[in-house]
Amino acid sequence: MPTRTPLPVNRAMRNVARNLDLARRQQRITVELLADRAGLSVPTVRKLLNEGAGSFESFLRVARILGLLDYVEKATDPLNTPMGKLRAYDDVPKRVRGQ
Repeated sequence: MPTRTPLPVNRAMRNVARNLDLARRQQRITVELLADRAGLSVPTVRKLLNEGAGSFESFLRVARILGLLDYVEKATDPLNTPMGKLRAYDDVPKRVRGQ
């Protein structure tokens, strides 16, 4: 049974959609050209840019065309979080023994 989308997720979807649309407008790319370059339909891209709705693949395709794909990858790297850094430090051996 589907559940309601949590408010923080809805807020993030709208913010990401606004950010993508701003990047598109800054680069003077029309929605039609963005859709063509991303291999998506115009309605799909409009829905992504207006509501933040769509598939993860569509989001990544649009991010790639707008030059944001590397930043998306880095933003989701767990080693860039305080917990990830702590765990990485904890996983390092205290001593390395010779053979």
